[in-house]
Amino acid sequence: MITIKNHIENQLKKEPFLLENIRNGLINISSLARKIEPDLSAIIGRKVNVNAIIMAIKRMEIDEINKSRKIKKQLQKIGDITVRSGLIDYSFKNTYEFEKVSTKFNLSQLTKTNGFHTLSKGINETTIIISKNLESVFEKSLKNVACESKKENLSSISIQLPKSNTEVYGLYYSLLGIIAWKGISIVEVISTTNELTIILKEKDTASALEALMKMKNN
Repeated sequence: MITIKNHIENQLKKEPFLLENIRNGLINISSLARKIEPDLSAIIGRKVNVNAIIMAIKRMEIDEINKSRKIKKQLQKIGDITVRSGLIDYSFKNTYEFEKVSTKFNLSQLTKTNGFHTLSKGINETTIIISKNLESVFEKSLKNVACESKKENLSSISIQLPKSNTEVYGLYYSLLGIIAWKGISIVEVISTTNELTIILKEKDTASALEALMKMKNN
């Protein structure tokens, strides 16, 4: 059975960061209850008392606080945060031509040269990120295969995650959310089991790093 609380949760989750604002005391709960009451009553099919909505939101607030405490403990266990600048992001369609060239092109060619490189292959496209000093050897190796996009002047922030990160929901959401709160656009996100790498424009690096360090140390 779907309760009023379930309906309220569904309504609030439609608006990004609203639950965080409630948890942080930035939202007037009474005003919010009055605002969502008409839609909620229409969904349920009967008039819903505003006080019932207020009580349900307050119970959600307690739940959110308890969740945030668990996530906060994990954030405090985050290890080293490494920043790299001068990166280039290439995106290729997974065409026959690209596959043919890329199978001959071994990333060990890049490894022999001092610099950063990473590859992320999806269903329809492949992203390769390299440091600026590898640009010449990389493009020469790919010959005439055209890339879908090439983004320069990028940086990466790599975050060493606690080994328990896969057992805690909301950790990635918190890390990426704090950057979104800063109004920073993320170019790429790359992850392994215990490491998260965020690719963003160089001009946004300092602001993003400051936000992440503040979250880690609070």
